[in-house]
Amino acid sequence: MDERPHIRRPPSYSDSLFFLPDQPLEPLKHIELQEQLLSPRTDTDEFTVPRPIPSSRTFTPAETWFNRLIGFAFHITLIGLFETIFFFQFVSVTEDTGLEKMVNNYVNGILTSCGNWTQNTTLYVNEVLSLLINTTTVAQQNQNAASSRNAGNRTLQIQAWLYVASLGSGVVIAVILGHRASLRLAWKRILLENAIMVTLLGIYEYVFFRTIIYNYNNLSLPELNEFVVTQLQQQCGLLAQ
Repeated sequence: MDERPHIRRPPSYSDSLFFLPDQPLEPLKHIELQEQLLSPRTDTDEFTVPRPIPSSRTFTPAETWFNRLIGFAFHITLIGLFETIFFFQFVSVTEDTGLEKMVNNYVNGILTSCGNWTQNTTLYVNEVLSLLINTTTVAQQNQNAASSRNAGNRTLQIQAWLYVASLGSGVVIAVILGHRASLRLAWKRILLENAIMVTLLGIYEYVFFRTIIYNYNNLSLPELNEFVVTQLQQQCGLLAQ
């Protein structure tokens, strides 16, 4: 008689009785139970991987359009501010200087040669000019024209600043309404982008004026002389050949 002790082997996953319950299972549940027993377990199985939380900077469609509207409006406001300052502080002064330079070039020949005239010639020209020009009237007209021009330009400047103020007020009101509606605004990005764009625009405008507009050739002195002679011939019958 065999006296050796009987050693029982551990249960195996291949034994059907190991995973089959006393009560019969439905086919799908039976397959799921087999997969759970046969698939290797890892430490991560005990943890549930959380879904990624949406970024707080993800804007809703309403917030996206709100940011676009504020960005466009703020950009136009900065353009209006730049154009107002650039025109009244730079362009207008440049145009006045250019016009004065043109007049000086036109009369420069007469002014440099009149000092060489004889006394009789000076008296004769003075008598003719006195018939055509009243210096008192010219001085009074100059004062009136200067006052009228300055007043008109001041009105235009005020009107331009009103445009800027209206645009700026519209932006502020829109931001306040959006804040009350709980619409998020990427104000740092809007400020940075518009500041860069307007700065680049200002640099381009300055370079364009310096290299293109300043070098543009207007009517030359000979062309102006021909224009004056033609008007004298047609309107006054003078200098007729």
